[in-house]
Amino acid sequence: MNSSLLESIFLSPKRTQILLFLKENPKAIAEIREFLHTNSVAVLPQLKILRENSLVIKIGDVYSLTPLGIAIAGRLQPMVDLIKILGNQYDYWANHAIECIPAPFLKRIGDLSDCTFSEHSSNTHLYEIHKEFLENFMKAKKLSGIVSIFHPSHLSLFFNFVKMGRDISIIITPQIYERIKEDFGAMLNESLKFENASLYVCREKIEFNFSVTDRLFFLTLPFSDGTYDLQNRVMCFDPVALQWGEDLFSYYMDISNKIF
Repeated sequence: MNSSLLESIFLSPKRTQILLFLKENPKAIAEIREFLHTNSVAVLPQLKILRENSLVIKIGDVYSLTPLGIAIAGRLQPMVDLIKILGNQYDYWANHAIECIPAPFLKRIGDLSDCTFSEHSSNTHLYEIHKEFLENFMKAKKLSGIVSIFHPSHLSLFFNFVKMGRDISIIITPQIYERIKEDFGAMLNESLKFENASLYVCREKIEFNFSVTDRLFFLTLPFSDGTYDLQNRVMCFDPVALQWGEDLFSYYMDISNKIF
C-alpha cells in the first residue's frame, strides 16, 4: 500500500469514517452529511480524495465503495480500534508485557478500544483492592478470573462472593494452589461445599491477573521487565471487551484441570 493511499485513508478521520459507513451499503450525500454531523463543504473534499484513490465511486447522488474500497474497508475496523487503544494510553501498552497475552487475543486487542485505566490514588493504597473493581464486583451476578499473583484479600473477597450465592470460576497457577492449600486450607475445604464455585489449575505460564463479570472487565499486566504493576489496571465496561474477557477465560479453562 503506497503512502498516498495510506494518507487518503488515515490522515483524515472523516475519510476513515466514510469508508466504514459505506461498508454496509451505498449512501446518498445527505446520509453521509448526517452521519458525520457536518455539511457538504466539509464532506465533498474528503469524498473527492477517496474517489481519486479509487476507493469510492459516485453514481448520481449516491456514493459506494469500489472493489478496492470494499477490500480495504473490510479490514479497516480492527486497525481503527488498534490505533484508538494505543492512542488512548500509548505509554501504558508500550511499557507493559502485552506479549504475555495469548496470540489469538493479542490480535483482538482492539476489542478493548473503549477501555479506561484505573489507578490507586496514592502509594498508601497500593495493596488494597481497587475501588472501582470492588464496587462493580459486589453488584455482579457472576465472575470469572485468572490469578497469577496471590493476594490474601482477593481470596477472602472471592469466598464471600461464593457465600452470597453468586457464580464464580477461578483459574490459578500451581504455585498459588499449593500456597492456598498450605495457608488457607480451611477456606479451600469450605469452598468445596458450594456448587456455584469452580476452581481450576493451569500449568501453562500465566503472567497477568484478570477478572470479567457481567458488568466489568479488569486486567493487570506486568511491566516489560516482568515486575508486577501495583498501580495501573485496564478497565472496560463495553460488551465487546467483556466478550474478549469471557473468551480469554474459556481459552485458559480448556487447558486447565478442574479441582472442584
